[in-house]
Amino acid sequence: MKPFVKLALTALSLAISLCLFDPRSAEAAASMQWSSSQQNAVDRAVASDAGLRAQLSTLYRTFTDLQEQLRKADQEINALHYKNEEIKSNLTKQIKLIDADKIAKLEAAAKQAKDKYKPLFSMYTSLNQQIQTASKLKNKQLSSALKAQADTMKIAVQIAKADIKNKEQALAAAKTKRTAAQKKIRGIMAAADPLRIRIKAEKSTASSLNKNVSPMWRNVTQSVKGGNGKQIYNTLNTLVSQLRQVQAQKQKILSLENQIGGILQNAKSQLASVS
Repeated sequence: MKPFVKLALTALSLAISLCLFDPRSAEAAASMQWSSSQQNAVDRAVASDAGLRAQLSTLYRTFTDLQEQLRKADQEINALHYKNEEIKSNLTKQIKLIDADKIAKLEAAAKQAKDKYKPLFSMYTSLNQQIQTASKLKNKQLSSALKAQADTMKIAVQIAKADIKNKEQALAAAKTKRTAAQKKIRGIMAAADPLRIRIKAEKSTASSLNKNVSPMWRNVTQSVKGGNGKQIYNTLNTLVSQLRQVQAQKQKILSLENQIGGILQNAKSQLASVS
């Protein structure tokens, strides 16, 4: 693939991935971990409640694990999307080239035949015009001689016309076959269009969910400042629940991209069978 095409596809993939989440939320997500002073404050808040301390510790690990899972999901989605777009682009180009060489040869053969027989047709036309002129002049001897020549030439003309017709029919059949193959493969690829619409909807939902992440994280940090262990747990648990919803959306998007990949592979196999 040419460098500028790769660059264009990379830019497109990046633009789409940036649409998935609010950049401000992404910045917040990158810093969503307790500082050492916050950790000390949390430890003090749950020091007298061993059960709550254990629950909060488990919840915080879940919280950090979720962030890592979300990061990896983003990478997988972007990589798969880029791959799908690249395959789609290549398929679109290759579909246009189905039987291109074969059709070019048939077109050349048809043109060559027409050019080859053009003098014969011109001569035959001229001969028939001379016959008409001789008939008008009532020159039976000349008319008879010209008709004899025309009858002899007629067989060659018929053979020439049949040759041209065969070549034109072969060309038309090849074009019809190519059109059918192109239509079939494009039809297979079109099955991915509704999935792309669904991806757009899922991304919109994920973006809406993610807009609440930063405010929820601020609630967590405020709870840490307040020093109430149960409040810290509750606000963090709310944030974890929100992140799980975001994660669910990402998994839907990833699943849809995988489905698109399967459709494109099917189209690719179909293309290989007709190439």
